Amino acid sequence: MQKVIVLLGCVLLVGACSSGMKNAPVNATSATYTKLLAKADKSCQTDADCVAVKKGCCMCQGYESVNKAAAEKLQTAWEKQCAAAACTMQMCYVEIDPVCQNNVCTGTPKPMDSYFVK
Repeated sequence: MQKVIVLLGCVLLVGACSSGMKNAPVNATSATYTKLLAKADKSCQTDADCVAVKKGCCMCQGYESVNKAAAEKLQTAWEKQCAAAACTMQMCYVEIDPVCQNNVCTGTPKPMDSYFVK
């Protein structure tokens, strides 16, 4: 009986390891999403027109500021392209505050103290 349980466990482990994204590296970046982000609308009139979106599938790849209408389309693409991405679990200081400067969405790094619980 123990041999059957061990064998079943091995079969389940092999099946789990072979499913999902094959040969996907950890912290991968989707080429499709990267192209969409590069073409995204960054026009604005006020700071409220801009939002921060992820640059890649993983948090530590940073953020970029885009027009909020473009962000909705990017979010849909991000969910499709990055659903099965493997990301390292580490703390990154890459968040931005989106602002409108000269009618273009840009981002300034968040202050370091905003990352810590007060």
